[in-house]
Amino acid sequence: MRKDLLLSAILLCIAAFYYWVSTDIPVSTLEDEVGPRGLPTVLAALLAMVAIVIGVRAILIPAGPAEAKEAEAPWPRALGMLVIGALYIPVADFIGYWGALLLLIGGVSVYERMKPTWRTAAVAVGGATFFWLLFVVVLGVRQPQGVLF
Repeated sequence: MRKDLLLSAILLCIAAFYYWVSTDIPVSTLEDEVGPRGLPTVLAALLAMVAIVIGVRAILIPAGPAEAKEAEAPWPRALGMLVIGALYIPVADFIGYWGALLLLIGGVSVYERMKPTWRTAAVAVGGATFFWLLFVVVLGVRQPQGVLF
């Protein structure tokens, strides 16, 4: 519980600092309706929400000693997640934003030892479609076009 509360406080500080730094982005006459500060503001708000959820969860659902040991991932697993996230960039340049998101969501679920089922595939397709709609259609943020698509 203490680690989760500390993590929550650290994430809230990072979100606040990220938002504060993003307010220094200059306004341009070439900006679109979202503007150069739009995406950083949304990301800071999302990070703050994640931090608050972690903190509330730590207060409301304290982990027992056995659960706490299982919840901690060893650093090689964390490094594997970092590699998966880093591979997203070249994959997005090759197959495009939506396909890379699909592979990222599916790859993370398989890496986390979830059984590949139709539900896993549906979550990957739904998640990729949701984020594509959010960033490309709603926010108007251009995404990588990829060589294949």
